[in-house]
Amino acid sequence: MTTVNNIITRLNELADFITEALERLEKGEVINLSHLDEEVETLCGQAMSLPPADAAKVQEPMALMINKLELLGLALKDFQALMEKEKNRLG
Repeated sequence: MTTVNNIITRLNELADFITEALERLEKGEVINLSHLDEEVETLCGQAMSLPPADAAKVQEPMALMINKLELLGLALKDFQALMEKEKNRLG
């Protein structure tokens, strides 16, 4: 069984990974996010299986990670639009 501390640690590590991905994306680097969906799904499932008192402890790090995911989603859309614009410009 996963402990609340393990979930919090993984949420914080994932938030740090997303921050790094954002920074790399801003530099124009292509990043591999293939594992991200599965990790988020796993962590959310683990958090939802916690007793209510423990679940409350993961709310803040979960909210932070979700916020960063939303920022990454927006940045990826912007990056994709920029790449498409560049592709069209080059013909």
